[in-house]
Amino acid sequence: MKNGQLSVEKIVKCGVLAAIACVLTMFPQVPTGTGGYVHFGDSVICLAAALMGPVCGAAVGALGHSMADLFSGYAVFVPATFIIKGVLGFVLGKILYGNITKKRLIIGSAAYLLIATLGYFIAEIPLYGVQTAAVALISTPIQCVMGSVVSYIVIPIAVKFKGRLGFK
Repeated sequence: MKNGQLSVEKIVKCGVLAAIACVLTMFPQVPTGTGGYVHFGDSVICLAAALMGPVCGAAVGALGHSMADLFSGYAVFVPATFIIKGVLGFVLGKILYGNITKKRLIIGSAAYLLIATLGYFIAEIPLYGVQTAAVALISTPIQCVMGSVVSYIVIPIAVKFKGRLGFK
């Protein structure tokens, strides 16, 4: 990045990661039994944020997951997902980018849990009412634990080999 500008290479990498996030959000989708589902897409947001920073983390989260909602038949969630996952990617990028430690991974997991759980709870209130939206307080943390565990394993490995993976 020069003079605050995104390079074409970085934009392309963010786009590829957004596409991967979309696919890993759609396949596999394991139902939680509470209306939500567990997927591997959130780990791509965490990876993008850790390797490329908050802007790419936000783009991957907002675009990749919104596309997955649209393609999976959850179009009603596209605006909320765009905002929630975008904020999530940005915050994770601020926490992780350039200094990945176990402590920062734990702080990132806590932020992830808070942003996603409260975000989807608030987003579902106008759609379904408070009682039904409260289910997000159960299903979203299940997804957050899954995403955090996968990220806790994948990020240190990716950082170790980031040069070979094409990241500087």
